[in-house]
Amino acid sequence: MSRVAGVTRRIAIISGALTVAMLCSAHVGSPDVFWEGAAGAYPVRVIIRSPDVIPARAEITVRVTGSGVKRVTATTRAWSGNDAGAPPPDDAVRVAGDSTLWTLQLWMMRQGPYAVLVNVEGSAGGGTATVPYTAVAQRVLKMDPREGIALSLAGIFLITGLLTIINLAAGEATVFPGEPPSDVVRARGRRARWVGAALIVAILVGGRLWWNYEDGVYALDVFRPAAAKVSVRDDTAARNARPTRPGRVEAHARILRVAISRYQFDQRKWLPLIPDHGKLMHLFLVRKDGLGAIAHLHPVMLDSVTFESALPSLAAGAYYVFADVVHENGFAETLREIVTLDTAPGLAWKQSDGDDAVFLGSGAGTPWRFDDGSTLSFDGASAKHAAKADAGLRFTLRDPSGKLLNVEPYMGMAAHAVIVRDDGKVFEHLHPMGNTPAIDTPSAMGSMTSSFPGVIEFPWAFPSAGRYRVWVQFRVSKSIRTAAFDVVVGS
Repeated sequence: MSRVAGVTRRIAIISGALTVAMLCSAHVGSPDVFWEGAAGAYPVRVIIRSPDVIPARAEITVRVTGSGVKRVTATTRAWSGNDAGAPPPDDAVRVAGDSTLWTLQLWMMRQGPYAVLVNVEGSAGGGTATVPYTAVAQRVLKMDPREGIALSLAGIFLITGLLTIINLAAGEATVFPGEPPSDVVRARGRRARWVGAALIVAILVGGRLWWNYEDGVYALDVFRPAAAKVSVRDDTAARNARPTRPGRVEAHARILRVAISRYQFDQRKWLPLIPDHGKLMHLFLVRKDGLGAIAHLHPVMLDSVTFESALPSLAAGAYYVFADVVHENGFAETLREIVTLDTAPGLAWKQSDGDDAVFLGSGAGTPWRFDDGSTLSFDGASAKHAAKADAGLRFTLRDPSGKLLNVEPYMGMAAHAVIVRDDGKVFEHLHPMGNTPAIDTPSAMGSMTSSFPGVIEFPWAFPSAGRYRVWVQFRVSKSIRTAAFDVVVGS
Protein backbone atom coordinates (compact mmCIF):
# COMPACT_ATOMS: atom_id res chain seq x y z
CA MET A 1 0.00 0.00 0.00
CA SER A 2 1.38 3.43 -0.93
CA ARG A 3 1.99 6.10 1.68
CA VAL A 4 -0.79 8.26 0.27
CA ALA A 5 -3.27 5.39 0.27
CA GLY A 6 -2.21 4.49 3.79
CA VAL A 7 -2.82 8.03 5.01
CA THR A 8 -6.22 8.12 3.27
CA ARG A 9 -7.22 4.84 4.92
CA ARG A 10 -6.06 6.10 8.32
CA ILE A 11 -8.11 9.27 7.87
CA ALA A 12 -11.24 7.21 7.21
CA ILE A 13 -10.59 5.03 10.28
CA ILE A 14 -9.81 8.02 12.48
CA SER A 15 -12.90 9.92 11.29
CA GLY A 16 -15.10 6.98 12.23
CA ALA A 17 -13.35 6.55 15.56
CA LEU A 18 -13.70 10.26 16.32
CA THR A 19 -17.41 10.15 15.57
CA VAL A 20 -17.87 7.23 17.96
CA ALA A 21 -15.66 8.87 20.57
CA MET A 22 -17.60 12.13 20.44
CA LEU A 23 -20.91 10.29 20.75
CA CYS A 24 -19.74 8.10 23.60
CA SER A 25 -17.66 10.51 25.64
CA ALA A 26 -20.09 13.48 25.60
CA HIS A 27 -19.08 15.74 28.52
CA VAL A 28 -17.31 12.99 30.46
CA GLY A 29 -14.50 15.07 31.82
CA SER A 30 -15.26 18.54 30.50
CA PRO A 31 -12.60 20.22 28.30
CA ASP A 32 -13.66 23.54 29.82
CA VAL A 33 -11.77 24.76 32.88
CA PHE A 34 -13.43 26.15 36.01
CA TRP A 35 -11.03 27.65 38.54
CA GLU A 36 -11.53 29.68 41.71
CA GLY A 37 -8.84 31.41 43.71
CA ALA A 38 -7.31 34.86 44.20
CA ALA A 39 -5.31 37.37 42.20
CA GLY A 40 -3.60 39.28 44.96
CA ALA A 41 -6.31 40.84 47.13
CA TYR A 42 -9.07 40.05 44.62
CA PRO A 43 -11.14 36.83 44.72
CA VAL A 44 -11.54 35.61 41.15
CA ARG A 45 -13.41 32.87 39.34
CA VAL A 46 -12.02 31.98 35.90
CA ILE A 47 -13.81 29.97 33.22
CA ILE A 48 -11.93 28.90 30.09
CA ARG A 49 -14.20 27.69 27.28
CA SER A 50 -12.08 25.40 25.13
CA PRO A 51 -12.19 25.64 21.33
CA ASP A 52 -12.87 22.45 19.39
CA VAL A 53 -9.80 22.86 17.17
CA ILE A 54 -6.25 24.13 17.60
CA PRO A 55 -5.14 26.76 16.70
CA ALA A 56 -8.19 28.77 17.72
CA ARG A 57 -9.32 31.27 20.32
CA ALA A 58 -10.45 30.22 23.79
CA GLU A 59 -13.12 32.30 25.51
CA ILE A 60 -12.03 33.52 28.95
CA THR A 61 -14.46 34.92 31.51
CA VAL A 62 -13.24 36.34 34.81
CA ARG A 63 -15.50 37.20 37.73
CA VAL A 64 -13.83 39.55 40.22
CA THR A 65 -15.81 40.05 43.43
CA GLY A 66 -13.47 42.62 45.00
CA SER A 67 -14.19 46.34 44.83
CA GLY A 68 -12.26 49.05 43.03
CA VAL A 69 -11.25 46.89 40.04
CA LYS A 70 -9.92 49.05 37.21
CA ARG A 71 -8.38 46.63 34.74
CA VAL A 72 -8.28 42.89 34.01
CA THR A 73 -5.81 41.35 31.56
CA ALA A 74 -4.84 37.82 30.60
CA THR A 75 -2.14 36.08 28.62
CA THR A 76 -0.78 32.57 28.08
CA ARG A 77 2.61 30.98 28.37
CA ALA A 78 3.93 27.45 28.08
CA TRP A 79 3.50 25.69 31.41
CA SER A 80 7.19 24.75 31.62
CA GLY A 81 8.39 28.00 30.04
CA ASN A 82 8.98 31.55 31.24
CA ASP A 83 7.86 35.01 30.21
CA ALA A 84 10.47 35.20 27.41
CA GLY A 85 8.63 35.08 24.08
CA ALA A 86 5.19 35.04 25.73
CA PRO A 87 2.53 37.19 24.04
CA PRO A 88 1.67 40.52 25.69
CA PRO A 89 -1.44 40.56 27.89
CA ASP A 90 -4.82 41.22 26.27
CA ASP A 91 -7.31 43.51 27.97
CA ALA A 92 -10.62 42.08 29.12
CA VAL A 93 -13.82 44.11 28.77
CA ARG A 94 -16.66 44.34 31.26
CA VAL A 95 -19.82 42.45 30.46
CA ALA A 96 -22.76 44.82 30.14
CA GLY A 97 -25.10 44.59 33.09
CA ASP A 98 -22.62 42.86 35.43
CA SER A 99 -19.86 45.00 36.91
CA THR A 100 -18.01 41.98 38.33
CA LEU A 101 -17.74 40.03 35.06
CA TRP A 102 -14.99 40.50 32.45
CA THR A 103 -14.42 38.65 29.19
CA LEU A 104 -11.81 38.26 26.45
CA GLN A 105 -10.49 35.72 23.96
CA LEU A 106 -6.96 34.29 23.82
CA TRP A 107 -5.33 32.44 20.94
CA MET A 108 -4.17 28.88 21.61
CA MET A 109 -1.66 28.28 18.83
CA ARG A 110 -0.57 24.74 19.66
CA GLN A 111 -1.65 21.80 21.72
CA GLY A 112 -0.16 21.26 25.15
CA PRO A 113 -0.15 22.57 28.73
CA TYR A 114 -0.43 26.30 29.33
CA ALA A 115 -0.50 28.69 32.24
CA VAL A 116 -3.21 31.29 31.76
CA LEU A 117 -2.09 34.36 33.71
CA VAL A 118 -4.97 36.56 34.86
CA ASN A 119 -3.89 39.94 36.20
CA VAL A 120 -6.19 42.25 38.15
CA GLU A 121 -5.41 45.89 38.88
CA GLY A 122 -7.38 48.15 41.19
CA SER A 123 -7.47 50.24 44.31
CA ALA A 124 -5.95 47.40 46.37
CA GLY A 125 -2.96 47.12 44.02
CA GLY A 126 -2.35 44.37 41.53
CA GLY A 127 -2.33 40.59 41.62
CA THR A 128 -1.96 37.64 39.29
CA ALA A 129 -3.73 34.27 39.28
CA THR A 130 -2.16 31.32 37.46
CA VAL A 131 -4.72 28.94 35.99
CA PRO A 132 -3.48 25.60 34.57
CA TYR A 133 -4.98 24.76 31.19
CA THR A 134 -4.24 22.11 28.57
CA ALA A 135 -5.20 22.93 24.98
CA VAL A 136 -6.28 19.87 23.00
CA ALA A 137 -7.88 19.48 19.60
CA GLN A 138 -11.20 17.70 20.07
CA ARG A 139 -12.35 17.20 16.48
CA VAL A 140 -11.61 17.79 12.81
CA LEU A 141 -13.72 20.50 11.24
CA LYS A 142 -15.64 19.50 8.12
CA MET A 143 -16.60 21.88 5.32
CA ASP A 144 -20.26 22.75 4.91
CA PRO A 145 -21.51 20.88 1.78
CA ARG A 146 -23.15 24.06 0.43
CA GLU A 147 -19.88 25.95 0.79
CA GLY A 148 -18.08 23.09 -0.95
CA ILE A 149 -20.49 23.20 -3.91
CA ALA A 150 -20.12 26.98 -4.20
CA LEU A 151 -16.31 26.78 -4.15
CA SER A 152 -16.33 23.92 -6.68
CA LEU A 153 -18.48 25.91 -9.11
CA ALA A 154 -16.24 28.97 -8.66
CA GLY A 155 -13.19 26.78 -9.29
CA ILE A 156 -14.66 25.32 -12.47
CA PHE A 157 -15.45 28.83 -13.71
CA LEU A 158 -11.90 30.06 -13.00
CA ILE A 159 -10.22 27.00 -14.54
CA THR A 160 -12.39 27.26 -17.67
CA GLY A 161 -11.46 30.91 -18.02
CA LEU A 162 -7.76 30.16 -17.48
CA LEU A 163 -7.75 27.41 -20.15
CA THR A 164 -9.53 29.75 -22.58
CA ILE A 165 -6.86 32.40 -21.99
CA ILE A 166 -4.07 29.83 -22.51
CA ASN A 167 -5.69 28.61 -25.74
CA LEU A 168 -6.07 32.12 -27.17
CA ALA A 169 -2.65 33.29 -25.97
CA ALA A 170 -0.88 30.40 -27.73
CA GLY A 171 -3.15 30.48 -30.82
CA GLU A 172 -5.12 33.46 -32.13
CA ALA A 173 -3.11 36.01 -30.12
CA THR A 174 -0.06 35.23 -32.32
CA VAL A 175 -1.93 36.22 -35.53
CA PHE A 176 -1.95 39.78 -36.89
CA PRO A 177 -5.25 41.66 -36.52
CA GLY A 178 -7.73 40.81 -39.27
CA GLU A 179 -5.76 37.69 -40.35
CA PRO A 180 -7.77 34.46 -39.95
CA PRO A 181 -6.01 31.81 -37.80
CA SER A 182 -4.74 28.79 -39.69
CA ASP A 183 -5.20 25.16 -38.71
CA VAL A 184 -1.62 25.16 -37.44
CA VAL A 185 -2.37 28.11 -35.13
CA ARG A 186 -5.54 26.48 -33.85
CA ALA A 187 -3.67 23.20 -33.22
CA ARG A 188 -0.96 25.07 -31.31
CA GLY A 189 -3.62 26.69 -29.14
CA ARG A 190 -5.27 23.33 -28.45
CA ARG A 191 -1.91 21.77 -27.52
CA ALA A 192 -1.19 24.63 -25.11
CA ARG A 193 -4.65 24.26 -23.62
CA TRP A 194 -4.15 20.52 -23.02
CA VAL A 195 -0.71 21.12 -21.49
CA GLY A 196 -2.23 23.78 -19.24
CA ALA A 197 -5.06 21.40 -18.28
CA ALA A 198 -2.53 18.69 -17.42
CA LEU A 199 -0.56 21.11 -15.22
CA ILE A 200 -3.75 22.27 -13.45
CA VAL A 201 -4.81 18.64 -12.83
CA ALA A 202 -1.32 17.86 -11.47
CA ILE A 203 -1.48 20.88 -9.15
CA LEU A 204 -4.97 19.93 -7.94
CA VAL A 205 -4.03 16.28 -7.35
CA GLY A 206 -0.83 17.28 -5.58
CA GLY A 207 -2.69 19.78 -3.45
CA ARG A 208 -5.31 17.17 -2.60
CA LEU A 209 -2.66 14.65 -1.55
CA TRP A 210 -0.82 17.26 0.50
CA TRP A 211 -4.06 18.37 2.18
CA ASN A 212 -5.06 14.78 2.98
CA TYR A 213 -1.64 14.12 4.47
CA GLU A 214 -1.74 17.24 6.67
CA ASP A 215 -5.34 16.49 7.61
CA GLY A 216 -4.34 12.96 8.58
CA VAL A 217 -1.43 14.19 10.69
CA TYR A 218 -3.75 16.64 12.46
CA ALA A 219 -6.40 13.95 12.97
CA LEU A 220 -3.83 11.71 14.66
CA ASP A 221 -3.29 14.43 17.27
CA VAL A 222 -6.99 14.92 18.00
CA PHE A 223 -7.79 13.84 21.54
CA ARG A 224 -9.33 10.42 21.86
CA PRO A 225 -10.12 9.06 25.33
CA ALA A 226 -7.93 6.14 26.26
CA ALA A 227 -9.78 2.84 26.26
CA ALA A 228 -9.85 0.71 29.39
CA LYS A 229 -11.00 -2.79 30.19
CA VAL A 230 -12.77 -3.14 33.53
CA SER A 231 -13.15 -6.59 35.06
CA VAL A 232 -14.11 -8.11 38.42
CA ARG A 233 -12.76 -11.30 39.88
CA ASP A 234 -13.94 -13.25 42.91
CA ASP A 235 -11.08 -13.50 45.38
CA THR A 236 -12.96 -15.28 48.16
CA ALA A 237 -11.02 -18.55 48.00
CA ALA A 238 -7.70 -16.75 48.12
CA ARG A 239 -8.74 -14.31 50.84
CA ASN A 240 -6.82 -16.05 53.64
CA ALA A 241 -4.68 -18.34 51.53
CA ARG A 242 -1.87 -15.96 50.61
CA PRO A 243 0.03 -13.15 52.30
CA THR A 244 -0.17 -9.60 51.05
CA ARG A 245 2.61 -8.76 48.61
CA PRO A 246 4.06 -5.28 48.04
CA GLY A 247 2.26 -3.50 45.20
CA ARG A 248 -0.74 -5.80 45.48
CA VAL A 249 -4.20 -5.29 46.88
CA GLU A 250 -4.79 -7.29 50.04
CA ALA A 251 -6.96 -10.35 49.47
CA HIS A 252 -10.65 -9.43 49.33
CA ALA A 253 -13.92 -11.01 48.31
CA ARG A 254 -13.99 -9.11 44.98
CA ILE A 255 -11.26 -7.23 43.17
CA LEU A 256 -11.95 -4.59 40.51
CA ARG A 257 -9.25 -4.30 37.84
CA VAL A 258 -8.85 -1.40 35.41
CA ALA A 259 -6.49 -2.18 32.53
CA ILE A 260 -5.82 0.82 30.28
CA SER A 261 -5.33 -0.05 26.62
CA ARG A 262 -1.66 -0.26 25.71
CA TYR A 263 -2.24 1.21 22.24
CA GLN A 264 -1.28 4.76 23.22
CA PHE A 265 1.46 3.38 25.45
CA ASP A 266 2.95 1.34 22.60
CA GLN A 267 2.67 4.33 20.25
CA ARG A 268 4.67 6.39 22.81
CA LYS A 269 1.75 8.76 23.27
CA TRP A 270 0.95 7.61 26.78
CA LEU A 271 2.57 9.95 29.29
CA PRO A 272 3.27 8.69 32.82
CA LEU A 273 0.74 9.51 35.52
CA ILE A 274 1.27 11.81 38.48
CA PRO A 275 -0.71 12.08 41.72
CA ASP A 276 -3.77 14.30 41.86
CA HIS A 277 -4.83 14.97 45.47
CA GLY A 278 -2.34 12.30 46.47
CA LYS A 279 -3.84 9.56 44.25
CA LEU A 280 -2.79 8.22 40.87
CA MET A 281 -6.39 7.35 40.01
CA HIS A 282 -9.77 8.45 41.32
CA LEU A 283 -12.27 5.74 40.36
CA PHE A 284 -16.04 6.15 40.58
CA LEU A 285 -18.63 3.41 40.21
CA VAL A 286 -22.17 4.74 39.77
CA ARG A 287 -25.17 2.44 39.59
CA LYS A 288 -26.73 2.76 36.15
CA ASP A 289 -30.29 2.06 37.29
CA GLY A 290 -31.44 5.24 39.03
CA LEU A 291 -27.94 6.31 40.14
CA GLY A 292 -28.74 4.65 43.47
CA ALA A 293 -25.17 3.94 44.56
CA ILE A 294 -21.71 5.44 44.20
CA ALA A 295 -18.28 4.14 45.20
CA HIS A 296 -15.30 6.54 45.27
CA LEU A 297 -12.19 4.36 45.13
CA HIS A 298 -8.43 4.86 44.76
CA PRO A 299 -6.93 1.76 43.16
CA VAL A 300 -3.39 0.49 43.66
CA MET A 301 -1.13 0.70 40.59
CA LEU A 302 0.22 -2.71 39.58
CA ASP A 303 2.10 -1.42 36.53
CA SER A 304 1.97 1.71 34.35
CA VAL A 305 -1.45 0.81 32.88
CA THR A 306 -3.06 -1.61 35.39
CA PHE A 307 -4.86 -0.74 38.63
CA GLU A 308 -6.73 -2.83 41.22
CA SER A 309 -9.05 -2.00 44.10
CA ALA A 310 -11.06 -3.92 46.64
CA LEU A 311 -14.70 -3.73 45.58
CA PRO A 312 -17.29 -2.75 48.20
CA SER A 313 -20.51 -4.70 48.68
CA LEU A 314 -22.56 -3.17 45.90
CA ALA A 315 -25.79 -4.69 44.65
CA ALA A 316 -25.77 -6.69 41.44
CA GLY A 317 -26.36 -4.75 38.25
CA ALA A 318 -24.74 -2.48 35.67
CA TYR A 319 -22.50 0.37 36.81
CA TYR A 320 -20.89 3.31 35.07
CA VAL A 321 -17.14 3.41 35.67
CA PHE A 322 -15.36 6.78 35.54
CA ALA A 323 -11.60 6.86 36.15
CA ASP A 324 -9.81 10.21 36.57
CA VAL A 325 -6.06 10.33 35.91
CA VAL A 326 -3.56 13.16 35.37
CA HIS A 327 -0.55 12.89 33.06
CA GLU A 328 2.84 14.38 33.86
CA ASN A 329 2.20 17.29 31.45
CA GLY A 330 -0.79 18.32 33.60
CA PHE A 331 -3.45 16.94 31.24
CA ALA A 332 -6.40 15.40 33.11
CA GLU A 333 -8.29 12.57 31.44
CA THR A 334 -11.43 10.63 32.34
CA LEU A 335 -11.83 7.03 31.19
CA ARG A 336 -15.40 5.73 30.88
CA GLU A 337 -16.64 2.15 30.85
CA ILE A 338 -19.58 0.06 32.02
CA VAL A 339 -19.23 -3.03 34.21
CA THR A 340 -21.83 -5.54 35.35
CA LEU A 341 -21.54 -6.83 38.92
CA ASP A 342 -22.86 -10.14 40.17
CA THR A 343 -24.30 -10.67 43.64
CA ALA A 344 -21.73 -9.66 46.25
CA PRO A 345 -20.28 -12.35 48.52
CA GLY A 346 -21.24 -11.99 52.18
CA LEU A 347 -17.85 -10.70 53.34
CA ALA A 348 -16.90 -7.40 54.92
CA TRP A 349 -15.28 -4.80 52.70
CA LYS A 350 -11.68 -3.94 53.56
CA GLN A 351 -10.71 -0.65 51.92
CA SER A 352 -7.66 -0.57 49.66
CA ASP A 353 -7.22 3.09 50.58
CA GLY A 354 -8.23 5.03 53.66
CA ASP A 355 -9.98 7.66 51.54
CA ASP A 356 -12.26 5.16 49.80
CA ALA A 357 -15.97 5.74 50.39
CA VAL A 358 -19.26 4.20 49.34
CA PHE A 359 -22.81 5.60 49.42
CA LEU A 360 -26.11 3.80 48.88
CA GLY A 361 -29.34 5.69 48.39
CA SER A 362 -31.15 8.16 46.20
CA GLY A 363 -30.94 11.94 46.01
CA ALA A 364 -33.02 14.20 48.18
CA GLY A 365 -34.06 17.80 48.58
CA THR A 366 -32.41 20.20 50.95
CA PRO A 367 -31.28 19.92 53.67
CA TRP A 368 -29.66 16.50 53.81
CA ARG A 369 -29.77 15.11 57.35
CA PHE A 370 -27.08 12.86 58.81
CA ASP A 371 -27.49 10.36 61.62
CA ASP A 372 -25.99 12.68 64.24
CA GLY A 373 -28.51 15.44 63.44
CA SER A 374 -26.14 17.65 61.44
CA THR A 375 -27.36 18.93 58.06
CA LEU A 376 -25.90 19.87 54.69
CA SER A 377 -28.01 22.44 52.86
CA PHE A 378 -27.92 23.01 49.11
CA ASP A 379 -28.22 26.79 49.01
CA GLY A 380 -29.15 26.78 45.32
CA ALA A 381 -31.86 24.12 45.54
CA SER A 382 -34.71 26.53 44.83
CA ALA A 383 -32.96 28.27 41.92
CA LYS A 384 -33.80 27.56 38.29
CA HIS A 385 -30.73 25.91 36.79
CA ALA A 386 -29.90 26.44 33.13
CA ALA A 387 -27.28 24.82 30.91
CA LYS A 388 -23.99 26.73 30.58
CA ALA A 389 -24.97 29.15 33.36
CA ASP A 390 -23.35 29.39 36.78
CA ALA A 391 -24.48 26.23 38.55
CA GLY A 392 -24.67 27.85 41.99
CA LEU A 393 -23.30 24.75 43.74
CA ARG A 394 -23.01 26.20 47.24
CA PHE A 395 -23.51 24.05 50.35
CA THR A 396 -23.63 24.86 54.06
CA LEU A 397 -22.88 22.37 56.85
CA ARG A 398 -24.45 22.92 60.29
CA ASP A 399 -24.48 20.98 63.54
CA PRO A 400 -27.79 19.87 65.19
CA SER A 401 -28.15 23.28 66.88
CA GLY A 402 -27.82 25.13 63.57
CA LYS A 403 -24.30 26.38 64.19
CA LEU A 404 -21.87 26.43 61.25
CA LEU A 405 -19.72 23.29 61.32
CA ASN A 406 -16.15 23.05 60.04
CA VAL A 407 -14.87 20.16 57.94
CA GLU A 408 -11.53 18.37 58.00
CA PRO A 409 -9.31 18.09 54.91
CA TYR A 410 -10.43 15.28 52.61
CA MET A 411 -7.50 14.59 50.29
CA GLY A 412 -6.32 18.16 50.86
CA MET A 413 -9.66 19.80 50.02
CA ALA A 414 -12.68 20.94 51.99
CA ALA A 415 -14.87 18.62 49.92
CA HIS A 416 -15.27 16.78 46.64
CA ALA A 417 -18.33 16.77 44.41
CA VAL A 418 -19.28 14.18 41.81
CA ILE A 419 -21.90 15.07 39.20
CA VAL A 420 -23.54 12.57 36.83
CA ARG A 421 -26.45 13.05 34.42
CA ASP A 422 -29.05 10.29 34.61
CA ASP A 423 -27.99 8.86 31.22
CA GLY A 424 -24.32 8.67 32.26
CA LYS A 425 -23.17 10.90 29.40
CA VAL A 426 -22.15 13.81 31.63
CA PHE A 427 -19.68 13.34 34.47
CA GLU A 428 -17.58 15.78 36.46
CA HIS A 429 -15.36 15.51 39.52
CA LEU A 430 -15.12 18.91 41.23
CA HIS A 431 -13.30 20.61 44.11
CA PRO A 432 -13.80 24.04 45.66
CA MET A 433 -10.91 25.30 43.50
CA GLY A 434 -12.65 23.98 40.36
CA ASN A 435 -12.02 21.05 38.05
CA THR A 436 -8.29 21.64 37.48
CA PRO A 437 -5.97 18.94 38.85
CA ALA A 438 -4.21 19.72 42.13
CA ILE A 439 -0.56 18.83 41.63
CA ASP A 440 0.63 17.67 45.01
CA THR A 441 2.33 20.69 46.51
CA PRO A 442 1.70 21.83 50.10
CA SER A 443 -0.37 24.77 48.90
CA ALA A 444 -2.44 22.68 46.53
CA MET A 445 -3.00 19.87 49.01
CA GLY A 446 -3.77 22.17 51.93
CA SER A 447 -1.38 20.23 54.15
CA MET A 448 -1.03 23.22 56.50
CA THR A 449 -4.79 23.49 56.99
CA SER A 450 -6.39 21.57 59.85
CA SER A 451 -9.97 22.51 58.98
CA PHE A 452 -12.09 24.40 56.46
CA PRO A 453 -15.26 26.45 56.95
CA GLY A 454 -18.44 24.50 56.40
CA VAL A 455 -19.58 26.77 53.57
CA ILE A 456 -18.45 24.97 50.41
CA GLU A 457 -18.84 26.21 46.85
CA PHE A 458 -17.92 24.45 43.60
CA PRO A 459 -17.41 26.60 40.47
CA TRP A 460 -19.04 24.88 37.50
CA ALA A 461 -21.72 25.12 34.82
CA PHE A 462 -23.97 22.26 33.72
CA PRO A 463 -23.07 21.62 30.06
CA SER A 464 -26.54 20.57 28.91
CA ALA A 465 -30.13 20.14 30.02
CA GLY A 466 -31.26 17.06 31.90
CA ARG A 467 -31.62 15.45 35.31
CA TYR A 468 -28.45 15.31 37.40
CA ARG A 469 -27.37 13.88 40.72
CA VAL A 470 -24.77 15.74 42.77
CA TRP A 471 -22.88 13.87 45.50
CA VAL A 472 -20.94 15.98 48.01
CA GLN A 473 -18.25 14.21 50.05
CA PHE A 474 -16.34 15.63 53.02
CA ARG A 475 -14.73 14.53 56.29
CA VAL A 476 -15.99 15.27 59.81
CA SER A 477 -14.59 13.64 62.98
CA LYS A 478 -12.29 11.51 60.77
CA SER A 479 -15.34 10.02 59.03
CA ILE A 480 -16.15 10.49 55.34
CA ARG A 481 -19.72 11.65 54.79
CA THR A 482 -21.71 11.76 51.55
CA ALA A 483 -24.89 13.66 50.71
CA ALA A 484 -26.82 13.36 47.44
CA PHE A 485 -28.95 16.04 45.75
CA ASP A 486 -31.02 15.92 42.57
CA VAL A 487 -30.90 18.87 40.17
CA VAL A 488 -33.06 19.49 37.09
CA VAL A 489 -31.34 21.65 34.47
CA GLY A 490 -33.24 23.46 31.74
CA SER A 491 -31.98 24.28 28.27
